[in-house]
Amino acid sequence: MKIMMEDLVYKNAQISLPFTVKSSIKDCEFAYYIYQDKQIIEKHWYEKLEKNSKVRFTPIYSGSYQIRLFIRKKDELVCNQLTNEIHIDRAAGKEIATTFPNEKVYFNDVPVKYLFQPAKKPSKYLILSFSGLYSTEFRGGAPVYNHIRTLEPVDANKLFILDSYQEQFCYYVGFGGAYDFERSVVALITTIANQLNIPAQNIIATGSSKGGAAALYYSLKYNYGKAIIGAPQIYIANYLDQRANSESMRERYNRILGCDHDFGKAFWNGLILNQVAKCTEFPEMHFHVGKGDFHYPKHLVPLFKQFDKRGIAYHLDLANYVEHNETGLYFTPFLLQKATEMTNTRNEG
Repeated sequence: MKIMMEDLVYKNAQISLPFTVKSSIKDCEFAYYIYQDKQIIEKHWYEKLEKNSKVRFTPIYSGSYQIRLFIRKKDELVCNQLTNEIHIDRAAGKEIATTFPNEKVYFNDVPVKYLFQPAKKPSKYLILSFSGLYSTEFRGGAPVYNHIRTLEPVDANKLFILDSYQEQFCYYVGFGGAYDFERSVVALITTIANQLNIPAQNIIATGSSKGGAAALYYSLKYNYGKAIIGAPQIYIANYLDQRANSESMRERYNRILGCDHDFGKAFWNGLILNQVAKCTEFPEMHFHVGKGDFHYPKHLVPLFKQFDKRGIAYHLDLANYVEHNETGLYFTPFLLQKATEMTNTRNEG
């Protein structure tokens, strides 16, 4: 018996599984399981298979869904197939497409796309990779992941998080002073860290430019143990206003500010410094920036002055280059070196 099972379809708030049987269906019965986030949530026992038999399900909650189809003929199991996985944002009433085979979607307040790579050998560290702004994003392109290849030699648990909120960047926070995307990101990080029994002090936040700003912000706010930060924006609104030269970028900048632009500018320019002011314990911070990169005098020097006033320790790798777009070239080996040192447990006493 040949069964043709197609991909799941999400339409009109229903998930359906199209399938056809390429032979006689006499004496056939079918059953199916429904999976949400890899767990069985419903079981539908065998019933007679008809020509118009359908598998349909109305999801109530956001999640990643699959269906396992069983067909038996005269009590002999002839089909036991698991479908593809589809990601449903129930609040928005839409399916979320993924780009890579291993890309997943975490659902909380809002969906968050991510790639998780477990360590090959047991590791007590979790590396977070926050992505920077790609040149294509300034022209309306989609957000992308960073440093997947760079961190490949590092044998630790790695979580690459995509900064994609309503199909654009939001500095892993949200729009207009809302923290809905941030809440989902933190929930994702906490869930994975808990599954691996990794404490906050063994979480290493990393990233450059926008990703560097996020790595610094998250490590300060959520007490992560270490941070590897390349040329971050501290005054985020000032930076985005300066870079919003195209119509599409200006639209994205305005969405980040929210309805009240004055409030939005104050919120984003003070986001990181507000955390610095409130912090009583600081992570181990390793900064990298080019001497001639405007991020050094405009963003990092004011931050370091605050650190110096309070006697807060930090490490600075000041490299000899002048353009911000060269950050990736120089930050990549710096990131690899520091991540390797931090996760190398052989020399720990």
